[in-house]
Amino acid sequence: MNEVVQFSAGHEDLIHDVAYDFYGKRLVTCSSDQKLKVWDMDEDKGNWACNDSWKGHDSSILKVAWAHPEYGQVFASCSFDRTVRVWEEQDQEAKLGGRRWSEKARLADSKGPVQDLEFAPTHLGLKLATAASDGVLRIYEAMDVVQLGQWTLMDEIEIASLGAIGSMESANIGGGVDGMITRNQSNTGAVTSGGSTIAGSGGGLAGSGVAGAGVGGVGGGGAVTSHYCLSWCPSRFQPQMLLVGCGRENVAKVFRIDAHGRWSPGEQLFGHGDVVTSVAWAPNMGRSYQLLATACRDGHVRIFRLSGGGSGALPGGGDGGSSAGGGGPWQTAGAKKSTTAAGRFHVDLLADFSDHGTEVWRVEWNVTGTILSSSGDDGKVRLWKSSYMGEWRCMSIISAESANPYDPAMR
Repeated sequence: MNEVVQFSAGHEDLIHDVAYDFYGKRLVTCSSDQKLKVWDMDEDKGNWACNDSWKGHDSSILKVAWAHPEYGQVFASCSFDRTVRVWEEQDQEAKLGGRRWSEKARLADSKGPVQDLEFAPTHLGLKLATAASDGVLRIYEAMDVVQLGQWTLMDEIEIASLGAIGSMESANIGGGVDGMITRNQSNTGAVTSGGSTIAGSGGGLAGSGVAGAGVGGVGGGGAVTSHYCLSWCPSRFQPQMLLVGCGRENVAKVFRIDAHGRWSPGEQLFGHGDVVTSVAWAPNMGRSYQLLATACRDGHVRIFRLSGGGSGALPGGGDGGSSAGGGGPWQTAGAKKSTTAAGRFHVDLLADFSDHGTEVWRVEWNVTGTILSSSGDDGKVRLWKSSYMGEWRCMSIISAESANPYDPAMR
């Protein structure tokens, strides 16, 4: 990447999120002005041209995400109005007419503002995970990937612990096994369609536009009372897993689906001094371990490694080291390790950066999982990369407010 293209999005209020499509040639932006805007890259002119703009929700729109292009030009949006809406492009409609994107479905099961959403990796089918301020993670699946009008609520997962902060104890919602904090909804009725359009899932370097410096659970200038965020494990060689930032618990947790099809909590990523605002699970690209990243309101970007240990080891195991150390917060990168009570995986803190010096709102991996981008209230996007010695360093700083967007200070 050697050029920063600036353009006016034309929103009338704060832009909460920016998301690339799979190929990085389309953008969708969302704002507190309740509008969604889709942008196409004009390669001849080297700038972004507005495809369409329309009112997408009845309140501030917090997050957008594209589906894989094999399902067409489809994206989803979520809002303070407690709904998730799925949009699809209508090629027969004129651009800039306000009708080119049609709402195919409206999901209204949340009891509070929907703060994050992400489509599942394509090998899992057309699934959509959402996290709302009611502390419930919901997973939907499209029954007809052509019509997109029917989405079934497959699972509801209680992601907020009911006990002390950091406790793994939780309510047994669905009857069943103690400690299982999921309610299977596979037999529930489908959610029917609503009325307008949008699509999506990240391309580009930052995947889902960290330059938007989203504010997640902040609305109308108020403080964050609870904030939840999520990221799917992209590996097709692992069971379904999700990394979830768990609000006021100041922790991120790994949730996985077991042999009985139930979601249960696993490893916890400790050491955060405030609310976790963003999580990102790196593409694996043949590594014998998984890389996870978190952004936090304490001003830190943290990178964790999840590696094999015990009967539930990741294929290849290995790079996580032995099961040393306790499960408490880490003070320095790599200083301590932790395993869960089940002994399934090791968790190592590889890096802990406070360079932003203020709240960090977004982290995203590139498509190979080798470069991490982060953005915060300092108005800068920082790119992080591991050296051949395994030490993570800042490789570039991009300023959103400077005439010269690239900071010459390279480490």
